[in-house]
Amino acid sequence: MPMGLFSIADYLEKEGFGVKIINYPFETYLNPNWKLEDFLKSINFDVCGIDLHWVHNAHGAIEVAKIVKNVNPNAKVILGGYSASYYHEQILKYYSSIVDGIVRGEGELPFLEYVKRIKKKQPLDDVPNLTYQDSSKRTKINSFGYVAKNLDELNFTNLSCLNNAEKYVEFSRKIMGIPYNLSIGRGCPFNCPFCGGGQKAQQRLAGRNEVSLRSPEKVIEDIHELVNKYKASGFFFGHGTYPANLKYWKRLFELIQKEKLNISGDLEIWRLPFPKEMMKSFSKTFTHIHSSISISPRTMSPKVHRKIAEICDPTFKFPQNQINDLIKNAFLFNTQLRIWLTLGYPFQTRLDIFNDLKLLFKVILKNEKAKLLKPISVMNESFYIFPGSPAHESPESFGVELKFNSLLEVIEEFKKTKLSFFYNVINYNKKHFSGKSILRANKLFFLATIPTLITTLKYF
Repeated sequence: MPMGLFSIADYLEKEGFGVKIINYPFETYLNPNWKLEDFLKSINFDVCGIDLHWVHNAHGAIEVAKIVKNVNPNAKVILGGYSASYYHEQILKYYSSIVDGIVRGEGELPFLEYVKRIKKKQPLDDVPNLTYQDSSKRTKINSFGYVAKNLDELNFTNLSCLNNAEKYVEFSRKIMGIPYNLSIGRGCPFNCPFCGGGQKAQQRLAGRNEVSLRSPEKVIEDIHELVNKYKASGFFFGHGTYPANLKYWKRLFELIQKEKLNISGDLEIWRLPFPKEMMKSFSKTFTHIHSSISISPRTMSPKVHRKIAEICDPTFKFPQNQINDLIKNAFLFNTQLRIWLTLGYPFQTRLDIFNDLKLLFKVILKNEKAKLLKPISVMNESFYIFPGSPAHESPESFGVELKFNSLLEVIEEFKKTKLSFFYNVINYNKKHFSGKSILRANKLFFLATIPTLITTLKYF
């Protein structure tokens, strides 16, 4: 679930509104006979917010909107999230009969103001971040007027609003492979080629121009709340490490140690270097079972990294010697390190793929020689080019061709897919490498990574 759902719900609840969060797929996981229609008929509601943050939910979000309007035609349906923000005009162009508006970007204050005005039957022209249709069916795009400046003022742990909250915390790792997603900050200083949440994308989709981090002390409060009230045993930190914020993470690790919190942690490295002392501190802070550090160079080719750095992000560098240091330090401190690679990345050649396979086999051999826990795993996934990302906005610059782009095409593609361990929709072709070929190649690569997963099963 997008972390902002909890802060939005809490914002509404503090103003006296009754709020309930329903995780539709999780409810059907717990009870295959659970029906959204029956649940909606059992409650009274005037406004329904539907998250369309991840583009993979495009078809599902529209289908949920149809169900809501069928059960309660008078209810207002509002979509939100990055993908909804990107396609906001197209959503109203094609689905204005079931969607009343889109909250673009960050939603706490905008959604609250919308609900207040609907209750009082007031005009919507001054609700920040809102796209809607007026009484003449003309699309109105209100300007960005809300970006959360002080995240410590938001509450990301009000899980009382969530149906089956304790089970959601309990099952997060089992279903998703990661524990409860803990909010650390908003914003990003980088522009990775396929990511729709980078610096430029956030400027465009949310009006956010800078990174805001929650205070380590506030994060510690959240951890205590989730451990004591919901029996959370581990956390995925929703913001990565990079040279400019290492002091922040060092402080947070120190506080967790001081509080003697017996938890696991999942942390991403967004940019190198990640010094030896940070690996040591991470190892001391979190239980070794289930904890992990991940890095996503996508390929180890310096040539590919240089080209991407030239086009969209000068910081996109993952030097081999620094990756080697990560591997060495992971062994030294028995810390699970996941290195994420992708076949079919921009500018990647067959030789680059061969060299990436060599890294995989080196890791397998290194793991086999280890006497203690074998902590290095090479992970693999095919990738969707997310809306708003550099490659999505300028595919020709990256040597890729988007297979589909309009909202209707996106919804149709995801409508045809089945639940899968892999990203089973690839929305681009490369020269001599079709989307289907990219998907098949990554599945084969994944099979080759299994030996590194077998050697690290004690962590899962």
